[in-house]
Amino acid sequence: MTSPRAPRTSANSGPAYWMFVPALLISPFALLTSAPGGRLLALSALLPALCGIALRAMRQMTGASICAVIVLAWYWLPPLLLFFMASMRRHGLLVVAFVIYSIPLGIFALVATISFARRVGIGWAAGAAITAFLPCVILAGAAERAQRLKYAAPRPADPMSLTTDLLALHTCNQDFSRAHPDKGYAQSLDQLGPQGTQCLSASLTGGASDKFTIQYEPGARSADGVVEKYSVKAWETAPKSKEWNSIYSDESGLIWYRLENPARQTIARIEPLYPGSDFAKVLGCVQERDPTHVRIYRGGNDPVKITTRDEYIRNCIYGAVFSSADTFSLDGYEYRYRFSDYEFEVSARPATYGETRLRSFLAIGRLGENDRLATLSVYATPQNRAARSQDPLAMAEEVGLPLSTGVAREEYCGNQLCP
Repeated sequence: MTSPRAPRTSANSGPAYWMFVPALLISPFALLTSAPGGRLLALSALLPALCGIALRAMRQMTGASICAVIVLAWYWLPPLLLFFMASMRRHGLLVVAFVIYSIPLGIFALVATISFARRVGIGWAAGAAITAFLPCVILAGAAERAQRLKYAAPRPADPMSLTTDLLALHTCNQDFSRAHPDKGYAQSLDQLGPQGTQCLSASLTGGASDKFTIQYEPGARSADGVVEKYSVKAWETAPKSKEWNSIYSDESGLIWYRLENPARQTIARIEPLYPGSDFAKVLGCVQERDPTHVRIYRGGNDPVKITTRDEYIRNCIYGAVFSSADTFSLDGYEYRYRFSDYEFEVSARPATYGETRLRSFLAIGRLGENDRLATLSVYATPQNRAARSQDPLAMAEEVGLPLSTGVAREEYCGNQLCP
């Protein structure tokens, strides 16, 4: 008599049901709250989890094990990705995120992998680990390549490389105007070049300098036939990047530059050739009417005892080199100050005119009630002389002051000053 045939079962005992539970709990939440790309990733974990449980219940162990490999790979993927990112970037927040989120998930993934290896075999568990590891290696390699391309990609030419030439152009034009008061500024760069005053180089008068093309435009003549204004525009001759720099300047000696981007509007900025916050700091020290109550520490724990305003200014302005009681140099400028009881003046001139600095400044201020600043105006000139109160107002950015003081506000709008 033939005994009944035993039901066919696989030698594979199949993954444990609990392995699929985290994917079932997390994936629906991600599916509801994520963007379309995140929903696709959530489905790639949810569907194998559902299929794995169904195949496991039907005792289709091979199919259930394949689904378990995919789900187990998803458990390994987040900690491996964070580990790669933290090790590559060495960023503190990434390290913290790795510790907080990855270690608990990594522990669960390790426990699930050990269980899977015991029930199904080491080969299946190794397949899950490799499935999770390969995307991390590919993404890490892609990120490293993108980082290298970021620094190897063509970049806009540095506008600061043109600064020396523009300062030379302004200096030569100021000298020309002073030598020819009946003509004013030059009618063309040729008048400043080898065929004229021999102040500029032939390459600069030809309109080319260090990756930039330069265009000089004299202003209209006055009723007396004098050229009182001019403008200088420059742009990259052959931009190698999708972005490029443009430069604008005029008889004021101010130099604007702007990164041109066809996709978005950008803001023009003035080049850092001016005293800026140093000037504002000097003003703050000079306008202190009664500084004897102020404590200044210069090494050690005991404050410097202040008895006069001059002594206070010497200790207040850090980095200043004094040549006399009221004159000092600071970052390329020669300063001089004077004050009466409620009024003060501060002047600043380039230590070497026309080389790294061009504009000179004069601040005139008055104190009001409670020794608070009542009025303050700052004037500037590009000429090789001290600034006077008859000169135009300085810009706020170049002297490090807020717009509420007596300063001007002019911006460059692509090819001209903003209206």
